[in-house]
Amino acid sequence: MAQKECSMAKESGQPLVDKLREALMKYWMMAHTCSPQFVMGRSVTCTASGALCLLSAATLAEAMVRFYVMRGSFEFCKGDSDYKWSINLVLLTQAVAVGMGTIAPAMRWFLAINFRCPTRGRKKGCDSNYKLEEYWIKALVEMKECPLSYIPIHHPQCRRILHDAKIKLLNLCIGIQAGIVFMSKVIRFISVYFMGTIFLCYDHGRDWLMKFTPNNSIRNDSGPESPPNYKQDLSRFVLHLEGEDALVDLMMKENRDATDYWWRKAKKRQPKHLMELLELSRPSEGFKGLTEFDSFKVPPLDTEEAPNCWSLSLVTLTSIAFAVPNIDGYSVKHLITGVNEGLVYVRSIEHMHGKLVNNGKAADIVWLSVELYHRWLNVDLRKLSLQGKSTKEILEVLSDSAKNIFMEFKKNNANLCLMDSPSKWPIKVLAANSMYRISQSLLLDYKDKNYETSERLFEAIRVMVSDILAACLTNLQCFISIKCSTSAIEEREESVRHAAHVMGKTEKVLKLLHQKSLPGLTPDQMAVMDEWRSLYKLNSSLCDTPHSELSSPTPREVYLIID
Repeated sequence: MAQKECSMAKESGQPLVDKLREALMKYWMMAHTCSPQFVMGRSVTCTASGALCLLSAATLAEAMVRFYVMRGSFEFCKGDSDYKWSINLVLLTQAVAVGMGTIAPAMRWFLAINFRCPTRGRKKGCDSNYKLEEYWIKALVEMKECPLSYIPIHHPQCRRILHDAKIKLLNLCIGIQAGIVFMSKVIRFISVYFMGTIFLCYDHGRDWLMKFTPNNSIRNDSGPESPPNYKQDLSRFVLHLEGEDALVDLMMKENRDATDYWWRKAKKRQPKHLMELLELSRPSEGFKGLTEFDSFKVPPLDTEEAPNCWSLSLVTLTSIAFAVPNIDGYSVKHLITGVNEGLVYVRSIEHMHGKLVNNGKAADIVWLSVELYHRWLNVDLRKLSLQGKSTKEILEVLSDSAKNIFMEFKKNNANLCLMDSPSKWPIKVLAANSMYRISQSLLLDYKDKNYETSERLFEAIRVMVSDILAACLTNLQCFISIKCSTSAIEEREESVRHAAHVMGKTEKVLKLLHQKSLPGLTPDQMAVMDEWRSLYKLNSSLCDTPHSELSSPTPREVYLIID
């Protein structure tokens, strides 16, 4: 039901960022309230164990105080110990161990008691419920009803004796379990009564102090007098166990603002260089740079062509831009910083897709070398840009270097390229193939697009990088939704928290890209770079087709024309 409401919210007329924030709040409420740690932390047995741990720690503390302050009160331990001076070290070590072991149970105990105490408007939380919930004994009851089919005994009398013994044993276990739960509830009731009294005294003392404080500077932020602010009702998204109905509103109020906090915190660190780079993108032309950077006219180096990868294409283009001569250092640094900010989200989107793992590794290795050492594999990019070569000569040097690396590998491993699919090629070969194709594509357009001047080539590369980044980041909305809903239950809290951070950092990016017109691709297709390129190629071929040939379009053609 909760998942359905989240998906229905997408069809409303709200801005994209507001819809994502509401969806994140719902996903967080579900993820947090069903996390194993939180469920166990508020359970009655965990509360009882925390109380017993605190009691044992208090007993040890009382004994230590009496030992050091009132030595005469220990009549049974007079005389010298065989441990001599080390007895103090043993006592201190045990005290530290007990203290460290009590911290986590004490925190869980306080969490559970904080939900149940009848203060600060929590009158429902103090209801005592001694009924045994079904989930405590459900597994034992199911085991009792199951036959002993796994025992190789066929005699009816023996099987009946074994079955009766099993029932009696499980009845005993059920009774013990019920007794443990009942005693735990008694301990919880005592804890709630004790702590409730302390909280009530604290609240009355604070209220009394407020009367003598000018302008009421001490405010009861958690009290019932707090002004009610309108907030979304998330009670339907609180996942709770049997017997926890009274805690639904409390859990909702305690946790509903968590995503807003992470969102506001991440919003302060928005990627400004990435935003400036995305302003250069051309969505009205279908992010044309996706096809310009790697021309379909460039012949492959092998019988099969390696698939294009968002991150590898970005770092290869940036490597070429670094080698372009006569470009001021600020422009190059600005481009590298923008790409670096964008790669964080590009890698997340590629990881979500789960394919082209080798391409992603190649991009990481190439980018590390470019960013730190200004080198692309074995080519010193800074030295190349200072040799006084023309832009055409630099592109030819990069293309030849990449081709030599590829051919050397192909020569030394004649059958490997044919045996494995291109996506499984070695990392160095994938990087070389990408550099060769991009350099050759720029050389093909060298005269038509006036790449003779360094500024012209550098600006063209910037626009291509911007188009690739913008097209890839259109998957951010899908990434945030998938991040919230597909992880394992133990990891879902951290996944939603990460999604909130991503949304906060990329809010302006989401708003910018949401205003752009997007192609008619499915979410799965939009995550794949070659799907964008195939669509653009198909649309280009349709535009070049005479009008008479389009008089009876196929269903696929109709879909593309309408879009």
